[in-house]
Amino acid sequence: MNLAVHHIRVQAKAIAPLQLHVHTGAALRGAFFNALWERFCTNHAAKTCVECPLLQACPVSSLMAPHRDDSPRGNDVPRPFAIRPPLHHAGSFAPDEQFAWGLTLIGQSTKLFPYVAMALQMMGQNGLGKRVAANDWERGRFVVEQVDAVQLLYDQTQLIQAAGSQRIQTPNLPMTWADAEKVAQTLSTTNIRLHFMTPMRIIEQKILLKVPQLRPIVQRLTERHDGLAREHGSEPFSYEQRQALLNAAATIKLVQNDTHWVELDSYSARQRRKTPIGGLVGSAEYSGDLALLLPLLVWGSVIQVGKDTTKGNGVYRIS
Repeated sequence: MNLAVHHIRVQAKAIAPLQLHVHTGAALRGAFFNALWERFCTNHAAKTCVECPLLQACPVSSLMAPHRDDSPRGNDVPRPFAIRPPLHHAGSFAPDEQFAWGLTLIGQSTKLFPYVAMALQMMGQNGLGKRVAANDWERGRFVVEQVDAVQLLYDQTQLIQAAGSQRIQTPNLPMTWADAEKVAQTLSTTNIRLHFMTPMRIIEQKILLKVPQLRPIVQRLTERHDGLAREHGSEPFSYEQRQALLNAAATIKLVQNDTHWVELDSYSARQRRKTPIGGLVGSAEYSGDLALLLPLLVWGSVIQVGKDTTKGNGVYRIS
């Protein structure tokens, strides 16, 4: 399992009044797409990426709308990135105030990092967040001050764009399954607490998961791992591995549930409609024989879990 994941943290500074929603991952995803599309799409006449003859050669489609004719999931290929929105932010930022957010690049998408770096700059120029009166009813703009690569599992950082510089290096702090296994060895094999930092949205048998039982979470993690591995440069779990993980998860007890549901919508200007993206936030404690599950749970803290990870959902940490 040699899928490599890179995470970058963007330090930004507002240059005009900027107001963010409490959960702003969807706004960041929209701004990221618009910047990529505006800067690198050479066929704006195409209504969708799938209709474009440049589909397989375009960095926009490779990141935002990957397509494989032979994919077992058809057109629904998992996007090779996820967003980590700012947490516990002030909401409103005056000029010169700072905020930070993260972007995770998965597998072969790291090769597209030069396009990502240029899109980050354009995001700031195009604006982000709500349209506010203090900014003549425009979105707040920002400049990228510094970009760091972050090894989320070992808490290591690498400066890849210094403040005031336009020169940016390709990140070189990969995270792999082997790293997750090493971290898992430091954790309790009988008790664990998961802290859901952004909404975790999981549908179990066509019903939204409102109680964070571990088996549905593990099932979505195995599906996410397998989808990303299959489409972006690695090997999925074998049937036997997957079943062993699910069987182990079914024995784990939820001993304390401190989560609650938040209702959220994401608005698509292109589709002109809202999409629900709400989910569970808070923390939950589990007890049982966790030894087999720990590497997957640690890996999930890197790749995120559930629906709408490209909009910032499914970020969790382990204690």
